[in-house]
Amino acid sequence: MTLSPRAKKSYGQNWLVDETVVKKIIQAAEIRSGEPVLEIGPGTGVLTQALVDAGAQVIAIEADPYLIEPLKERFGDRIYLIQGDALTFPLPPPLSELRWAGHHFSYKLIANIPYNITSDLLRRFLTQDPKPSRMVLMVQKEVADRITAKPPQMSLLSVVCQLYATCARVSVVPRGAFRPIPNVDSAIVQFDLEDPQSRWGIDPESVIELAKLGFSSRRKQLHGNMAGASIHVTSSQVKEALSFLGLDPRSRAEVLTVDQWVQLTHTLNE
Repeated sequence: MTLSPRAKKSYGQNWLVDETVVKKIIQAAEIRSGEPVLEIGPGTGVLTQALVDAGAQVIAIEADPYLIEPLKERFGDRIYLIQGDALTFPLPPPLSELRWAGHHFSYKLIANIPYNITSDLLRRFLTQDPKPSRMVLMVQKEVADRITAKPPQMSLLSVVCQLYATCARVSVVPRGAFRPIPNVDSAIVQFDLEDPQSRWGIDPESVIELAKLGFSSRRKQLHGNMAGASIHVTSSQVKEALSFLGLDPRSRAEVLTVDQWVQLTHTLNE
């Protein structure tokens, strides 16, 4: 049965129809047979079908109530289907029953996500437990470029994502791979999540708070953005810290790597 419901702008829906793109997502996911996979926004079920065929135990969350019955008809009990908001739903109990790894769930998040919730969705699944071990997500190409950016093109989004995960662009996806055709190109991004406390030796949220100050005004240098802020440091102290780390004291936020943001946070908190 082929599903062809009308896509709704209110749900940020654009149906992925290119099977070549679906294969790239599945390859990046590296699914093991029986592995739990959370899919957000299954839509017409094209990616869902590929996940099932790959042997995943699929938990699919769909916000659009009009898609629930068609998805039930297509997949029956081969997936666990939830109608709800991916940003607020409690992690479903079936996920906890599928596989345990120590004291936390082991699962992957694989999805062609609604682009209007990208930032909020990334924030939730990167920072809130239980976190997936890997995410393979379709996002706008512009957003993918920001997520995977290197100096001097860093942004607050780059810092947040790269603090919590190793991020890599898998493939650019032309707008013609969707129906209806969107106004932008897209990209598949792979996130391999790590424990930031173990990786960096610091609370990642303290680094993010510092980065928020650093990026608060693109036109200003770091010492100007941070001076007199909530961290209670002076312009001279920031300049000294940057010099100590081998950086130009006139540096702007976009030129620092994530490692340098971590070092700067350590230095200013000493």
